[in-house]
Amino acid sequence: MAVTVLSATVWATTPKTEQATAALPLTQTKANTNFTVIGQWWTPSDVANWPVIYLDLTTGNQSLSNGGQITLSSFVNATIRANAGFEIRTVMADMSAVSASDWSAANVVTSLEKNEWYEFDLSTISILPIQPITVMVGNSSGALYALTLNSFNDIQQKIVNGQIQMKTDLNIEYKVL
Repeated sequence: MAVTVLSATVWATTPKTEQATAALPLTQTKANTNFTVIGQWWTPSDVANWPVIYLDLTTGNQSLSNGGQITLSSFVNATIRANAGFEIRTVMADMSAVSASDWSAANVVTSLEKNEWYEFDLSTISILPIQPITVMVGNSSGALYALTLNSFNDIQQKIVNGQIQMKTDLNIEYKVL
C-alpha cells in the first residue's frame, strides 16, 4: 500500500512536458563599437598639412600609413573623408536608426569638417559634435558601416619651438551594416 501511495504522489507531482507548436521569435541588433582615435600634434597655423590618420573600420586600427576606409585630417584630425575606393554619405538620424537600406537616399559628401559634423568654440577651447548626424561609409557594393562622432577628448595644447601645437582624441562609435 505504501508503494502505491508513493508512486501516486510522484506521478501527481511530476511536471508535464508541453510540445512546442511554434518557434519563438528572435530579434538581434548589430553591436556598436566605440573607438578612440588618438590625434596627432600639429600647429593650427598649418591646418592643411595636419598629419592624416587612416582608420580601418574592419579591424578597428588606426595608422599614419595609407589604408582603411576613411581618413581624418586637418584641424585636430577632425575632418573626415573617404579613402580611395570608398565614399561617405550622411543621414540626419541617430545611428541606431540607420541601416544599409538608407544608403541610396543618403546625402553624398566629399568630406565633413568644422560646422558640418563638429563645432569649435574658441572661447572655451571646446570641440563639440553636431548631432544627430550619421556618416555612412561604403563602396561600389553599397553601405558597409555607419559611424557617429561622440566627443573630442584629451584636448591639449603646448608650445614647441615658440609655436603653438594642439592635439585631441576623437571618440567615435561605428557599426557594420
